[in-house]
Amino acid sequence: MKAIPTNKRKYFLLLAAFTLMTFTIYGQEDKKEIRSTRDLVTVEETVDRTSVTFPGGSVQVDNFSDTITRITVGQKKFIILDDSKDGTTKIRMVHQPRKDFKGHWAGVDLGLNNFFSQPFDTSLPQDARFMDLNTGKSVAVGLNLFQQSIGLQKNNNTIGLVTGLGLTFNNYRLDSEYIVERDEEGHTSYSITDRDVKKNKLTTSFLTVPLLLEAQIPSGNGSNRLFISGGLYTGFKLRSHTKVVYYDDAGKEKEKSRADLNVNSFKYGATVRVGYRFVKLFATCDLSQMFQKDQGPELYPWSVGLTLINF
Repeated sequence: MKAIPTNKRKYFLLLAAFTLMTFTIYGQEDKKEIRSTRDLVTVEETVDRTSVTFPGGSVQVDNFSDTITRITVGQKKFIILDDSKDGTTKIRMVHQPRKDFKGHWAGVDLGLNNFFSQPFDTSLPQDARFMDLNTGKSVAVGLNLFQQSIGLQKNNNTIGLVTGLGLTFNNYRLDSEYIVERDEEGHTSYSITDRDVKKNKLTTSFLTVPLLLEAQIPSGNGSNRLFISGGLYTGFKLRSHTKVVYYDDAGKEKEKSRADLNVNSFKYGATVRVGYRFVKLFATCDLSQMFQKDQGPELYPWSVGLTLINF
């Protein structure tokens, strides 16, 4: 709680006067315009106070003292208190509880990729050794652009379903000099090069749709919540390509190929997310194979990481 000196009170008085004057002049100049926007801005006046409500907040003015006494923006309410004894004005911020359930999926994810050959087995069989990864450089990026939250409680907002739409980019940085390609029979295989390979990677991009069940546990004053969610997701392949960078006596050379490597066009998997305040973690695991059945090694991609930004 912070005390504001007396000379600062003039600022609040001028702000209140300007707000009221703006609505008064606006109404005098064009009454039709007020009727066309009255669903966006409403003014309610009683003997004691005048309230102005607009999308996302409201302002309340005391008619007797001509001062703003309350400002509400989103979930935060600012109460302005005058102290007649020492001539100061105090502002108290009150956090209002959420009215609707809001999940945690929309945002930007950053993580690392790897493979399972069997449930929770990261070792690769002999026929998949050419897909051995440099995990520290195999990056997963999720741009979860749209989110829809559906509350499941009538009198609370801590449990609900979350769905949405996003883009997932997986970079698989191969830790070998084997070049991924299709062999003569159309299977995903590899070729060996005598050149010095500086970078060798396979990249996929998918359109992702999740369906999550999320539970939230309020803490403190209710503004911060511990959340945990889990569920399934589906993905529709947008594209895939390989990129090889050579660096030898012939100089630096890049080769990029968008040839079909039998990467599945549709995938599905399970995911879990947990977080509190600024720390948010996620993990995903494909339950479908990366490559089409019998057209490549049996691998199941998974990733773990952080949510950098929530929308």
